[in-house]
Amino acid sequence: MQTQDDNNYLPIPLYHGTSTLFLNSIINNGLGGVDPISEWKIIELSKEVYQQSELHLKGNSLFIKSACSFKSMTEQSNLGCLNWQHGKPYLSSYEITAAKYPIGNKFGSEILTYTFEFLKELINLKIKYVMKDLYEKYRFLFDLLETNPKPVLIKATNIPISALLTENGGDPKSYINEISDLLKYKSENKKNNLPQFNFQLISAIPITKLNYWGIRVVNYSDIWPKYNLYEI
Repeated sequence: MQTQDDNNYLPIPLYHGTSTLFLNSIINNGLGGVDPISEWKIIELSKEVYQQSELHLKGNSLFIKSACSFKSMTEQSNLGCLNWQHGKPYLSSYEITAAKYPIGNKFGSEILTYTFEFLKELINLKIKYVMKDLYEKYRFLFDLLETNPKPVLIKATNIPISALLTENGGDPKSYINEISDLLKYKSENKKNNLPQFNFQLISAIPITKLNYWGIRVVNYSDIWPKYNLYEI
């Protein structure tokens, strides 16, 4: 196993959840090599969809339940204990935490999933601005509405520490030190049973350091879903 003797590499693997929608880009460019949130203008679309939702969906059950979270995503808020920022990949030391993300977000991206859920409601109402103007501006994303991507789990190993920040964008040094200290006292068969650490990726990880699998859900739970992994 890779150690941290040279202070260059994280001594444990990390996991990332996504969907088949983004898999080709990851295979061709590495994890974090391309930012589809920016490239596809997803945040720009989300802001327009939220504005239209405020006008037309105020009494809608989806709006009542999810508008507050959706608004925070469109604003890319990072206040309090919740992080609504998108663009950089996030990775976790817990496999199941990473797997749960695409299981709960059909399109493998939280902001894209929310945007599409609200967009579908607006389309059902045949809102003229949405059907014509938004469609012309974001035709590529509209074309993805009826796709059915599958959840994907990615495992990254031998990650350079220089490629990581904490989940909220801070210096990961304290995490690295804690992980190293914990590993000293773990027997070999318990080294995967560490506390959860979440990171933000700021440099691409090449495909040679990645393993990826499709996720087949066996029993869905809001807390910890049960699933199997299969080769794709």
